[in-house]
Amino acid sequence: MTAKTVKSTTETKTAEAKVATTALDSATNASKALTGLFNAYFTSGRKAIEGIIEVDKALLGYAKEAVTGYVELSKDTVQAKCLNDVLDLHAAHAHSRIEATAANAREVVELTKDKAKEAYAPVKEVIDTYRPGKAA
Repeated sequence: MTAKTVKSTTETKTAEAKVATTALDSATNASKALTGLFNAYFTSGRKAIEGIIEVDKALLGYAKEAVTGYVELSKDTVQAKCLNDVLDLHAAHAHSRIEATAANAREVVELTKDKAKEAYAPVKEVIDTYRPGKAA
């Protein structure tokens, strides 16, 4: 073999090694990206379920308050001395229920938004690392 052939063979082997290293790095990076994305999906799913449970608990608490209020209204209605007192009791109760329902609805909307953001955060974090201009 001549020196030129040895040099050409060495350059070819070096180029092949670089290509193999680049391919291995790409495969490793892709594997890490997929693992990160799957982990983010599972974390998001778990957080979404936890959020749903928390919202449901809040709704059940509001329902319990409403039922308790109706039980009290029933007791007061039975003990009322005249029809005028019954009407006043029911009007006052209806007014308080409307206000409570509006306040509860606002709380549930805020709680739902917060829990949805918490659930989406892990996926957003992974996605943001691959957006142009956001990559580290």
